[in-house]
Amino acid sequence: MIKMQVYLRDEQKVALRKMAARTGTAESDLVRQGVDLMLEKKVQDSEDWKTALQGAFGMWKDRDMSDFDEMRERVKKRFKHVYEEN
Repeated sequence: MIKMQVYLRDEQKVALRKMAARTGTAESDLVRQGVDLMLEKKVQDSEDWKTALQGAFGMWKDRDMSDFDEMRERVKKRFKHVYEEN
């Protein structure tokens, strides 16, 4: 294991101390569990993004794009503040 120092807000430290007392788990173990949860969530978020992208793949393959220029002009009118040159 690697030793690391972190700064906690007062309310975080109080909550951590109470949880450690309530669960009988060392504060350091609770901090490691929290880091593990955060890392797992990041991995899951990454997988969710990939799944959503795969689900969207090909969804416009049968779309008639003959009106694409008209759609683009409607968007430009609606968001003219974005398309205006300064």
